[in-house]
Amino acid sequence: MARAIFPPGRLRWAPAFAAALCSPGGAYAANGDRRLDGYADLPPPVRPDDVAKLAAEQRLELELFVNGLQTGIVAAVVKQGGRFRMRAGDLRRAGLLFEAPGDMLFLDELEGVRADYDALTQQLHLTVSPEYLPAQRLGGADREFRPAQYDMGALLNYDLYVTGGNRGSVQASLWHEARIFGSAGIFSTTGAIRTGAGKRYVRFDSYWRWSDERSMTTIEAGDIITRTLPYAPAVRLGGIQVSRDFSVRPDIITYPLPEFAGNAALPSTVDLVVDGQRIAGSRVNPGPFTLGTLPPINGYGQANLIVTDMHGRSVATALPFYVSSALLRPGLTDYSVAAGAFRRNYGIRNFDYGGFAVSASARHGVTRGLTLEVRAEVADDMRLAGGGAVVKLGNFGTVSAAYSRSFGSNANGGQLDLSYEYQARGFSIGLRHTRRGSGYLDLGLLDRGNRGDRPGRERLSAATASVSLGSAGTLGIGYFELRQERGRDARLANLAWAIPLWGESRVYASLSRDFIDRSWSGALTLSIPLGGGTLNAGVAQDQDGRTGVRADYSRPVPTEGGFGWNASAVSEDGGSPYLRGDVIWRTQPVQLRAGAYGRDDVTGWFGASGSLVLMDGSLFAANRVSDAFAVVSTNGEPGIPVRYENQLIGTTNSKGQLLVPAASAYYPARYDIDTLDLPANVQTPVVSQRVAIAAGSGHVIRFPVAHMAAARATLRDAAGAVIPAGAAVTINGDRSTYVGWDGLLFIEQVAADNRIAVSLPDGTTCHAAFAADPKADAIIELGNVTCRP
Repeated sequence: MARAIFPPGRLRWAPAFAAALCSPGGAYAANGDRRLDGYADLPPPVRPDDVAKLAAEQRLELELFVNGLQTGIVAAVVKQGGRFRMRAGDLRRAGLLFEAPGDMLFLDELEGVRADYDALTQQLHLTVSPEYLPAQRLGGADREFRPAQYDMGALLNYDLYVTGGNRGSVQASLWHEARIFGSAGIFSTTGAIRTGAGKRYVRFDSYWRWSDERSMTTIEAGDIITRTLPYAPAVRLGGIQVSRDFSVRPDIITYPLPEFAGNAALPSTVDLVVDGQRIAGSRVNPGPFTLGTLPPINGYGQANLIVTDMHGRSVATALPFYVSSALLRPGLTDYSVAAGAFRRNYGIRNFDYGGFAVSASARHGVTRGLTLEVRAEVADDMRLAGGGAVVKLGNFGTVSAAYSRSFGSNANGGQLDLSYEYQARGFSIGLRHTRRGSGYLDLGLLDRGNRGDRPGRERLSAATASVSLGSAGTLGIGYFELRQERGRDARLANLAWAIPLWGESRVYASLSRDFIDRSWSGALTLSIPLGGGTLNAGVAQDQDGRTGVRADYSRPVPTEGGFGWNASAVSEDGGSPYLRGDVIWRTQPVQLRAGAYGRDDVTGWFGASGSLVLMDGSLFAANRVSDAFAVVSTNGEPGIPVRYENQLIGTTNSKGQLLVPAASAYYPARYDIDTLDLPANVQTPVVSQRVAIAAGSGHVIRFPVAHMAAARATLRDAAGAVIPAGAAVTINGDRSTYVGWDGLLFIEQVAADNRIAVSLPDGTTCHAAFAADPKADAIIELGNVTCRP
């Protein structure tokens, strides 16, 4: 019997045809005429050309794969012979990027697209060229931003120094810094009290500073140091300064890092290897990708980009790059504006201020290889304007050029600055040339006392280089030439060589030549680690021909505190040696130092330094707090070890507090408490925190350590029978539990006075009350507790 074979897929059957096939007695005549046997006419039989047409068009529901990647999309596909027709929207949902005039299209009409149909798994595998796939960006994002924390507090840093000789003269000085900090910023003032000849109080700097992290802006008022461009001198002013401050955002890399691009034909993994070390890696989908992850490094390097597809096949590509921190990322701007009066006789007079001055500078990253700079200064009748640029020369370093010109009755001249820098792993070179006209003035020259005077022409040229010689050490070379119209010329060359020996031992050799005086000088030093310290011994000859021999030993103080000491002896031309020695004892509240020095007349000295901090309602004594700090609070629990960045700092005191005197400002550091030795009834839901602290400020980091006093009782009713198991219990009106077998009631946290309410199975409620010690170290056994209606 012949059978019609239909292709797989969904076919539309005519209702009349289906009814005819199911009709009793329905048949076809041999001659093709239809006999209805009393029924309606049947449709004509299926002819061979109709079968071919049906086989040529199939409507399918297929799962889409793109370059081997499972998209998770099931789409309607029309198969016509060897061609496939789909909706453009389904292709876009699968990740393809293209433009099509209509909604339905044949896949073979897209150049670079091939379709393979898998009938067994009902899948359609598309192989497309990279231009149809979206670009992927891997890495390159800034690190997580954590706003810096601060609390209200105050501190006093001090450094006491007392010296006296065998002739009985004694002099002392006490340096101090008083600092107040909070949400309004920090206020700091420094100074020193001196005794002996000319005894008096000297004030150094007093200022207020506030920073906004999101805009990276810092405002300073008081005694300030201007922030300016690398080739422009900074000056001390009494006034105000507003500047971009990248130091408040260590999560942002300010200079451009290279990006590495490639194409993945199949789902793959990408690994970035720099100097033999894997720096980054990630999974990638088929298509083009860009990898922007690179550690903050400077100079030339070579990266290997390794792409391994799903079948294990790898392709490695060598990609050279050059990174320079002298550039700014495209679109990033650095600026500073300062105005105030010159600070005169710093460290000698307390309130000596001169004429008014204004300084402004800005840098802007235009492209990844170009940063522009501008500069302006005003003081009295002097005006200055300048500009420059830093340009990256591909992988061959950076060159910078700047020109500044001053205007005024006694300030009419220009200054040109040129420099070139190249750094690589085993070689670096730096060139600089500065040429200044005779009438040029800027704030730096005015601050040095040249107000109204022409400093004269000046030309400075410098060339430095460093070469790594492998096992033979590192060689450094430098040449410097200074020519001045009103001053002494100088022309020097020096050579420095560091040679490794064994372990951490080194030999350092240096040689210098003064071409003006036609003299030589040099030194040879041997450095050997010994007994937890370092022994240095060497011989040196100065430009006057004097020969000196020196030996010293230094043993640093351990990080956790303890003793350290230094000793040295120096002899020139065989004379009696000059001796010096000191010992240091560091404890958590203070660091003490004492020593003596001299040749014939021995002078002794003593020093003590530390800090007094007022925070969290307590006064702490600690080593000097130079920047940010933290107070760790464990809710009154004493004796808990505290770690900062996985290093043990100390244990909490009787109030459950510990001062961490040194914290990296704005860096989200990790603080941990060790609870392994705590009693079992102590609850510590948080044992680790990452906290960033604002510069110059302090913050209280609280760990919620709480005691839990548990109690156990047998509940009985007024007749003495145990309360049935499963009865609901409310403790002190806010906590719920249930009665166990044999009337057992277990309470995780008891108070001094406790009241319970029990819902009995008959719908009634009984009550009980009992007292307990909430500080008990063991489970409190209450025995039988009667629950009364």
